[in-house]
Amino acid sequence: MKAPEKLFRAICFGFSVLLLVLSLLLDARLAALNDLAAEREREAARLRTENARLRARCESNLSLEEIERYAREELGMQSLSGEQMIPAEEPVG
Repeated sequence: MKAPEKLFRAICFGFSVLLLVLSLLLDARLAALNDLAAEREREAARLRTENARLRARCESNLSLEEIERYAREELGMQSLSGEQMIPAEEPVG
C-alpha cells in the first residue's frame, strides 16, 4: 500500500469515528430534550386542569355575588344583624 493511500484511509477512518461520536452525543442530547418536552407537556396539562378549576370557582363566586346583589337591590332584602340571628340547636341523640 502506498503512503498517500494509507493517509487517505486514516483520514477516512478518523472522520468516520468523529461522525460516530458526534452522532452519539447528538442522540443523547435529543433524548434529554424529548424528556424535557414531555415534562413540559405534563406541566401544561396540570396547569390547564388547575385553570379550569379556578375558573369554575371564580364563576361560582361571581354567581353568589350576583345572587346577593339581586336580593339586596331587586328584592330589598338586608343582612341580618347579630340580634336577629337565632342559633340552631344541636340535635339530641
